[in-house]
Amino acid sequence: MTMSTMLKPFLVFLLLLAWPRIADAQEPSTVLQIADGERSIDVTSHTTWRVAQSNSQLSDIQSLDSWQDTYDAKPLSANKSLWGKLQLAFNTNSNQHYFLSIGNPQLNYVDVYILDDKNRILSSYLMGANRDINKRPINHRFFVVPLSPAPRSHINVYFKIADDGPLVFPIELATQSTLLADEQFNLVLIGYLCGGLSLLASYFLITYVFLRSPVRFWFSVSCGLYLLLFLNVIGVISQLSGISAYIANVNNLLFGMLLISTAKVAFAILERVPTLWRYCAYLLGFFTIASGLMQNSFKQLSVAIVLAMLAALLLACLAVFYHKKDKVMPNWLGTFALFSATFINFIQVSFYVSGTLINASLSWFFSLASIGSILLIALAIEAHERVLTQRQQLKQQSTISDLQHFYELFRNSAEGLYTSTLEGKLITVNPAMCSLFGYENEIQMLQQVSNASEFYADPLDRELLLGEIHQNGKVIGKELRGVRNDGSEFWFSISGQIKQENNQKYLFGSIFDVTERKQSDISLEFLATHDSLTGVFNRREFERRLKNGLKQAQANNSEITLLYMDLDQFKVVNDTCGHKAGDLLIKQLAQKLNDVVHDKGILARLGGDEFGVLLEDDNAQMAYLVANKLLNAVKEFRFIWDNRIFTLGVSIGQVPWHQDIKSPEQLLSMADSACYIAKERGRNQIHTYSFNDEHMQRYESEISWVTNINHALQNNSFELYYQHYQSLKKNTSGHHYEILLRMRDKDGQIITPNTFLPAAERYNLTSQIDRWVIQHYFQWLAANPSHKEQLTRCNINLSGHSLADKDLKLFILNAFEKYSIPYQKICFEITESMAIIKMDETLEFINTFHRLGCFFALDDFGSGFSSYAYLKTLPVDQLKIDGSFVKDILLDPIDMAMVNSINDVAKAMGMETVAEFVESPEILVELGKMGIDYAQGYGISKPSALTEFQSLG
Repeated sequence: MTMSTMLKPFLVFLLLLAWPRIADAQEPSTVLQIADGERSIDVTSHTTWRVAQSNSQLSDIQSLDSWQDTYDAKPLSANKSLWGKLQLAFNTNSNQHYFLSIGNPQLNYVDVYILDDKNRILSSYLMGANRDINKRPINHRFFVVPLSPAPRSHINVYFKIADDGPLVFPIELATQSTLLADEQFNLVLIGYLCGGLSLLASYFLITYVFLRSPVRFWFSVSCGLYLLLFLNVIGVISQLSGISAYIANVNNLLFGMLLISTAKVAFAILERVPTLWRYCAYLLGFFTIASGLMQNSFKQLSVAIVLAMLAALLLACLAVFYHKKDKVMPNWLGTFALFSATFINFIQVSFYVSGTLINASLSWFFSLASIGSILLIALAIEAHERVLTQRQQLKQQSTISDLQHFYELFRNSAEGLYTSTLEGKLITVNPAMCSLFGYENEIQMLQQVSNASEFYADPLDRELLLGEIHQNGKVIGKELRGVRNDGSEFWFSISGQIKQENNQKYLFGSIFDVTERKQSDISLEFLATHDSLTGVFNRREFERRLKNGLKQAQANNSEITLLYMDLDQFKVVNDTCGHKAGDLLIKQLAQKLNDVVHDKGILARLGGDEFGVLLEDDNAQMAYLVANKLLNAVKEFRFIWDNRIFTLGVSIGQVPWHQDIKSPEQLLSMADSACYIAKERGRNQIHTYSFNDEHMQRYESEISWVTNINHALQNNSFELYYQHYQSLKKNTSGHHYEILLRMRDKDGQIITPNTFLPAAERYNLTSQIDRWVIQHYFQWLAANPSHKEQLTRCNINLSGHSLADKDLKLFILNAFEKYSIPYQKICFEITESMAIIKMDETLEFINTFHRLGCFFALDDFGSGFSSYAYLKTLPVDQLKIDGSFVKDILLDPIDMAMVNSINDVAKAMGMETVAEFVESPEILVELGKMGIDYAQGYGISKPSALTEFQSLG
């Protein structure tokens, strides 16, 4: 058996599909003539073929005709088998022994029958990978049967092939001496290849043990796997183990492992390959291993070939894109070469085709290419190691340079740097450290300082510092008090951590002086908690302490009392003498108050002229006594400025804590309420909060409505309503109504304005409400242009505070322009009482919008004082007669006279009149007789939501 027979290169699977027929280049003869001197003959081209049922016997085959010169190399189906017939004529004069070999160790079943010229069976052999290898006539990797023909005799050979893989196998007839010679040569060649691969695997494994280089380990594994794959494919492993049924499965297992290990080699060299691509290459290997579990050999081989192609292509692309410029070409070229060689050899030993397809020289080329590529990889690894060594040397040089640089930094650092043992013995210090603690140089400091604990004003601080380092691993920026060599104290910031060197633990620390910043921080901390003018606590710190005190009281059921003080007549000093005098007064008075409170509680300035006192535990029981002392201290206080003497008063609200008070905000609000009641009752008083106090309840109700109003303004909880006017003199077209306001509470209930407007007026919120009404009504008009077109006039109420608000006036002017509202469609209503109080502001407001075309109405006329006297000065267009006169005009002649009188005066001044509270048709008729222009009331229409607007029927 020749070298070309054992290591014939085979076409890839695509070539096999493209050329599925095994054919001879020459026309086969019926009988192969063998003469003396012929040593080895390829008898494939002299064999005729036929496919039959797998259960066909020799006797069935012998009687069949139509034998073919060629056969289809594609895998057989499960119920088919391939039969071959060979006729041999030995024209020899001696008894020469011959051997017939079928050179594919992976064939499942190979049955060989030898017959004489009369078709009598001389011998039969049942062989194959799925049969016991020990029962073969010749213990060989391939299927070899002996022939002992007589001189001048004829022999017929029948063989049956059953296999689920490609039907590719060479058939060779050789003499015994030739077979032995070829086998010896092949063993030498196999030994050469195995020895080379074993030497490479051993060398790189041993060097890995010393160098701990992963690429060497994986290349050693790759060489070992390549060796095992080679031996398994050519049948050596099955020959040695006696097990041949799993050659194809083991091939895929070894080839998949080889793909993974070779990928490891490639990625150790190509360091920049992303993790995703690494996993892709590994998956190809795992898929190849998994394909070994398939039952069909052809499918196993097909999957392995496809995966090998993908792996080779992937590694080639990655080598091109991710090789480093500082590495030599063999690194990435060798990686691709190894995959290519592995792929070539796997196909080479897996497909046995006749020698006429590929000659022996090309087989040698592929074999040498395989070994050459492996050597190229070894060269690449050595080059890679040299690059790594150069890197390490450069790194060491850089480290040495860094150490030198670090030493320069250590010497010249502005921070004090030192090293000490955990016990406190100094090892190293830098000049900045010496300067910081008042030593001339490092030698003096190392000699005179026996322990690092001498750095600390409190030696216990060092123990605590070490404990913190042990707990957290390090300390950064911890500020402590230190002691210099001359005994003076200062503040320093220390950072440190513990490191181990030569089995000894050391503390590495850095220190710098923070005395100035620390003193500044102390001042800032004082300012953050104290009032800058008076020096007592500020409101934020007071609220924080009140919150903590409330928690303690709730937890321990202890006592707390809060005093809330508001100075009386302080504004007089500010207005007459200026803020400088006011600041001095507050500063002097705060000191007097602090002397009274002293150690009994906490005094804080809560506002401009407001103070708070917090009394806890036993002092809380003395709250009223403390409050009286504070009251007397203010009464006795005299403030002198520019030869003028001022006296002050104070109103004090007192709130003792009980279980119903849940928050500090609630406690402060209650104290403020109590203080307000004290002011209302004549000032210079102490009022203790009580839930049953009617004045307190009224005040808190107003405060509650203030909260609700602010909530409504912020969350648009107000709603616009309207109420129609009816003309009593003529039929009019279009809409004429008054805009009214309602509030919707948290439960969805509608609240009328007489409930919340008093609180709004008291706390100056009416201007904000008027702003809300105008903005939302104008927005609604702009969103409903047809309604705006039909609108004749809309009356909008304005409060007295709004008339004096210049910002609101500018807002209204801008709103007219922004929403394109015609001025003549709007009539502003002002109340009689507020108009009289703020006469100048009212006149300025009316004149401004009169010139633009707006109308004005005087609301609730007749309910105030001096109405007729001021009416001449107010340029209004309409008088709204107070409803208290209108509703009883049919019953009370005085009311009738009053309405007539107001109507007569209005007509004399050219004004229109509107009667309110018209609740019946009878009143409506009477008002018409009197000459009233318009009527408004439940007898005409009730107020309704503007969003549900309906015309007056």
